Amino acid sequence: MEDPMKRVLFCLLALAAFAAANTCTKAWYEIHAFNFLSIKDAPHLDSIYYREQPAPEEVHEWYQKYYYKDGLIHHSVFKFRDNDPVDNRIYLSADEATLTRSGRELLLSDSVAGDTVYFFQKMYNSGELVQTVVHKLTDLYASEQDYDPASGRRTFAEYFFRNDTLVSRTVYDYGSGMRDSAYYYYVGVPGDEYKCAEYRGDSLTNNLTYKKLATGFSVAIFNDTFLREFVMEVPEVHTTAVQRRDDAQKLREQSAAQSKRRPAKISPRARYFDLLGRYKRAKIR
Repeated sequence: MEDPMKRVLFCLLALAAFAAANTCTKAWYEIHAFNFLSIKDAPHLDSIYYREQPAPEEVHEWYQKYYYKDGLIHHSVFKFRDNDPVDNRIYLSADEATLTRSGRELLLSDSVAGDTVYFFQKMYNSGELVQTVVHKLTDLYASEQDYDPASGRRTFAEYFFRNDTLVSRTVYDYGSGMRDSAYYYYVGVPGDEYKCAEYRGDSLTNNLTYKKLATGFSVAIFNDTFLREFVMEVPEVHTTAVQRRDDAQKLREQSAAQSKRRPAKISPRARYFDLLGRYKRAKIR
């Protein structure tokens, strides 16, 4: 069986060589494609910060930090405003015998089939299975199938590039024949590699800003009432791929004056994105 790390590296190189998209849209894709993996020394999610203030007297704020040991995910801590922090213990195993059946625990495993890497996550609360996630990664494509055993609801989300635009498509299956879907497009801001915008149809819904860090990067997505910032760590073993990506960006900047990017046109849809442990999608509002 092929080493999953090799496939992840190939996927990173494919992204680095993809010169059509700008730095910001590539980074937003990378956050969804390479987060919370079970592979040693893979690019990984470091932390998430969320703040929403829909009214002057109403503030929702939380922070989630992921901890790694010897290049592998170990546990995460979730802190909601003034509440006590919640620890999520994470085991790199598919065997339920590993669980202590106390508090929140996650089992992570992976496999390779052809040119695709699969990552499997099971979340337990006091020993009861509360969520399963199947994450699929291949060249310039990532998807995630989320299942809630209690309600029977399933959510399928995928991310892929169409020319210079990152497409996000989510399908919600509520059971009993009830389904819904949502589409968002992410396009670069002309003249600024570190900024991009989220569109629903012709409407601008959010702005995104990329920031290069000493050991990785961050992307903040925000509007007038909320901010969500993701921090990614990129281990040194992947700096070659990152450098190739930066070289491609420089070439793109040199030719930016010769072309002008326009937002893709799609039908108006709606989507609500939330987090539970890692990514938990909820019903469209």
